Amino acid sequence: MGLLVRPARPEDLEVLVSFWSDMSSDPAVSGLIYPPTEENKRKWRSWVLKVMEEDERQVIVTELDSRVVDFILFRVREGPLWSPHRIAVIHDLYVEPGSRRKGVASRLVEKALSVMKSRGATLVLVTALVSNRPALAFYRRMGFREYRLTFAMELEP
Repeated sequence: MGLLVRPARPEDLEVLVSFWSDMSSDPAVSGLIYPPTEENKRKWRSWVLKVMEEDERQVIVTELDSRVVDFILFRVREGPLWSPHRIAVIHDLYVEPGSRRKGVASRLVEKALSVMKSRGATLVLVTALVSNRPALAFYRRMGFREYRLTFAMELEP
């Protein structure tokens, strides 16, 4: 089994858009906040390219037998206010269904954490829906703890 964790390349973009579309279509994962419309796919693709231009190491993929099976997208950012922390935010993490529970996501997140640390990050934030129990369990296993609770309320139009 050939496993390679590496920065994403522009030629990976269509696979990543497909992964994002899968994530966005799953109500337990996304809450259907950003549906995978063609316009949203185009905007997400453009945003990913921007993040890659900032630092190619902020979008990382795993290749399994020369095929991309997952990705993580994060940013290390400077906040508008002083903080004792330099904050990194994981925006997206996806593993294709056939590659789940095989350790590829753990390796991917470990690589991302290493990059974050090398860029000076001292606090990493990630958000997952409470309905996404597999993600919650995964992040806990990786050493993350509950830090903030976000409430949501839909308003009638």
